[in-house]
Amino acid sequence: MATLISTTGKPCIEVANVGGVRVAGLLLQAGNVKADTLLRWGQSKWAGDQAKPGVMSDVFARVGGPTDQNTDEVSAASMVIINSGWTIIDNTWLWRADHDVTGSVVNSHNPVDSGMIINGDNVIAYGLAAEHTLGHLVEWNGENGQTIFYQSEFPYDVTQENYGNKKFAAYKVADQVNNHKAYGVGVYSFFRDNDVHMSTGIQAPKKPGVTFVNSLSVFLNGKGSIDHVIDDEGVDVTAAGH
Repeated sequence: MATLISTTGKPCIEVANVGGVRVAGLLLQAGNVKADTLLRWGQSKWAGDQAKPGVMSDVFARVGGPTDQNTDEVSAASMVIINSGWTIIDNTWLWRADHDVTGSVVNSHNPVDSGMIINGDNVIAYGLAAEHTLGHLVEWNGENGQTIFYQSEFPYDVTQENYGNKKFAAYKVADQVNNHKAYGVGVYSFFRDNDVHMSTGIQAPKKPGVTFVNSLSVFLNGKGSIDHVIDDEGVDVTAAGH
């Protein structure tokens, strides 16, 4: 795939506050200078254009992978920020690398906090995946958001102190959000290096307009646990059982 690398700390792509923009078929990659984000859609929170929505399809991002974590570390604060309303996200994978040219990535090298931050209203995501970031994997702050299929993995190389105790989630809907719908949200754990216990996979406000259908958590391998599926609901998944 065509690959754009952020080498100056600026986003690879910035979309202005305009409707009808399509970005498709690209791989975005972090560089040695920390970037605020690799793709910024909308310069500030913008209502968007329902008649001419923005479309982001087959766009992938990675922080690490083809570089040496010890001599050529890369970083970003986030991979994608969606500020514009009425934006459609179709088939996106946001990956903090769990391995690179040296082998397994360890000790929180190649840091990135979030895979995607959605601030715009009326944003819909089809086929979204985020893996291994060092904060909330996806943060949804906009109203009337929808996700149809989401796959995620917590990071492999964190500790209870720098991750589990900070109450991060793989899918975070902000407390002020009143309306959000999500279908098929999966959260996986493989705490490879340390014993990490996450209180929940998904965090969302308990409001009538916030609904999740067919959500699950899965213990893949390793150590630790995910204690609940959503907030304080759902049984834990551990090495001992599901």
